[in-house]
Amino acid sequence: MLFRDVIGNTLIKKELLRVIKSGRIPHSQLISGPKGSGGLPMAIAYARELLCKGVGKSAESCNIKISNLKHPDLHLAFPVANSSEVKGKIISSNFITSFRDFFDHSPYGSLYDWYLHIGIDNKQGKIGKDEAEDIIKKLSLRSYEGGWKCLILWMPEKMNSSATNKLLKLIEEPPKNTVFLFVSESPMFLMDTLLSRCQKISLKKVSIKEIEKSLIKKGHSIEDSRRAAFVSNGNYNKALSFLKGSENDILFEGWFQSWVRSAFKVKKNKEAVLELIDWSKKISKSGRETQKSFISYSLEVFRQAMLTNYGLPQITNYTSSTDFNFENFSKYIGGSNIEEIFVELEKASLNIQSNGNPNMVFSDLSLKLTRLIHKN
Repeated sequence: MLFRDVIGNTLIKKELLRVIKSGRIPHSQLISGPKGSGGLPMAIAYARELLCKGVGKSAESCNIKISNLKHPDLHLAFPVANSSEVKGKIISSNFITSFRDFFDHSPYGSLYDWYLHIGIDNKQGKIGKDEAEDIIKKLSLRSYEGGWKCLILWMPEKMNSSATNKLLKLIEEPPKNTVFLFVSESPMFLMDTLLSRCQKISLKKVSIKEIEKSLIKKGHSIEDSRRAAFVSNGNYNKALSFLKGSENDILFEGWFQSWVRSAFKVKKNKEAVLELIDWSKKISKSGRETQKSFISYSLEVFRQAMLTNYGLPQITNYTSSTDFNFENFSKYIGGSNIEEIFVELEKASLNIQSNGNPNMVFSDLSLKLTRLIHKN
């Protein structure tokens, strides 16, 4: 992964190169940005520049090792959980082969994509105390190739307080020539003690033009690339999923449309509540990460509906693959109910995150939706 392979955020790439050239490299850095903005590819490209700088004739070999995520001085940590294939200590080292394959096929992939890749979408991955101890053990060793050592910790928001506290001393007093790169999509969930020790690097959404150009370069037609870029809302992973006809998006679309149709019926037919109860039972049988991803999907659809209702089609990108009349639906979403709808969806997501009973969470959310959807 080279900087030229990372889409967008040109100014950030130039600044990172300038920092390396100056030799004044912060030992702890937080690369944060919205989903699909390329935080992980950016961190890998940065690590490559750092680890392969000044290696002379070994540069080609170094680049290959970084591309394959097999450089001995490049350490990776990411959220994991016990799976059917890996049991015992829940640490990244036991999943590294799977992570290399995941990054090779989906460098812009989401956390949910990673969970699906290793078959733990019904669990909640974490970065725990055992992981922190493993990191400390690895970084206490001398550099294998005599230069820098680099730890990339992907999704530190999934690191519990025990792991964070264990790493803080190492971050405060790191071994010589050691760099920590934290790659986050939700830095607001990180502990203040960690945030205060990091230099912040904020990525922006990838522009529609840059996404379109990249997709065309990959061999997609101009028309398909343009449409995928528009729908992506700056999320390159979403653009790729759109072109692939992502099964999850199709699944979530079906769930959402069934949900709101039943919610509309309740006003005239109270028995439609039974449909919502059945719907909630169906959703509750899916994994928690799938449930949270569906709530995120719903938040975005409601946001798009509000924009459509306010007559702003130029900045909306929702397209339905069914006969669902999105324009008519959007008339019911506006200033009088959008805030409450968002609050209830976010509350439901938090309850799922906290291991609440999903059937009760979605049943409660559905009943509230029947009232809110007619409030506008």
